[in-house]
Amino acid sequence: MRRESYLSQPSVVEIYPVFSGTDIILRKNIELAEKEEIQDGKKNKYKVWECDEIQFHYQGKVTQEEIESDFDYWFAKAEEVPDPSSVKDLRLEDARKAKYREIASACEQTIYAGVDVSTSSGVEHFSLTEKDQINLFGKKMQLLAGVEKLEYHEDGQPCKYFSAEDMQNIVNKAMFYVSYNTTYCNALNMWIKSAEKASNLEQIRWGAEIPEEFQNEVLKDYMKVLASGGIA
Repeated sequence: MRRESYLSQPSVVEIYPVFSGTDIILRKNIELAEKEEIQDGKKNKYKVWECDEIQFHYQGKVTQEEIESDFDYWFAKAEEVPDPSSVKDLRLEDARKAKYREIASACEQTIYAGVDVSTSSGVEHFSLTEKDQINLFGKKMQLLAGVEKLEYHEDGQPCKYFSAEDMQNIVNKAMFYVSYNTTYCNALNMWIKSAEKASNLEQIRWGAEIPEEFQNEVLKDYMKVLASGGIA
């Protein structure tokens, strides 16, 4: 951002569609200022328009109306970018897609990180990558078949036998953890879908409390279980 001066009052927003996207100029704190200069020993007073200005290139199409309706968001975001020649994901639909990707990635990372489970050996940690989930589904089938001693392993530990009771607890905790986070992710996506301005997306992040209007009945049931201390 820089302070600029103009002889006539400048526009708050200027956009210039180009082949590679849109060149944008944003201005705020526009005010008429009185200046003074000395020429030939005489003081001359004159007035100019001063403003805080930022210029950048947006990688995509955007309308002046969309920027004006969410001006503070656009100005603040443009100030943050390290490279003003390549700005993206500020327009509502672009920002919405980026937010979907952000939440999906956070959900996956959270699930894959896994869960702690209390077993007869103590608290053990189990990752829940897609492969781990498939393996645990296999253990669930073994349990249903009546197997009483099942081989598996805690993260970074050698394989060992777990009792049917311990393995059932591992499966239950793991499946609840996956289901809860998947449901929470779905609720966040509904919240994202409802955004009418790009700035509305700023408050949506992984770990945020879901507003009541986006809490589906499944999530509410899971939240009740967690509030009561989780599954047994």
